[in-house]
Amino acid sequence: MSTLRARAATALACAGVFVLAACAEQTTPGGDPTPPSSPTTDPAPSPPTPLPTQPTDAPTAPPSGELPPEVDAAVADLAQHLGVPTDDVTVVSFEEVTWPDGALGCPQPGMSYTQALVPGTRLVLEVDDVEYAYHGGRDTHLVRCDSPRPPVPDLPGEDS
Repeated sequence: MSTLRARAATALACAGVFVLAACAEQTTPGGDPTPPSSPTTDPAPSPPTPLPTQPTDAPTAPPSGELPPEVDAAVADLAQHLGVPTDDVTVVSFEEVTWPDGALGCPQPGMSYTQALVPGTRLVLEVDDVEYAYHGGRDTHLVRCDSPRPPVPDLPGEDS
């Protein structure tokens, strides 16, 4: 897995070099350099987004009001699936994780999946002391996972 993360880091570094080269001064057809744009008129390029990591401590649910709408949809789905009111469903945790492949920690028999690290999210709900997992990609809705697999653990030396 560290090789894949190293390749991702190299790709991000190369992209940063490309952005810097594109921002360098340009030459007009006559050979006169065109000065770079004033920093006050051009916004600074934003830094690359780091890959999400799994916290080293036990995950906790964010404070009320900070959960995305996908969580409410998953709560409603579980309540309907179990035939209970949504008030009986408790959010145990919601976190950004890195899945080991395109199955998002919920492989289905007979399916093929992308074999690359995939950023995503993991939601754990609870009803009557039983936990239920919902997994998703970064920009996909959460899906109930009856046989969940864990995300990629943090590598030593990574920030949490």
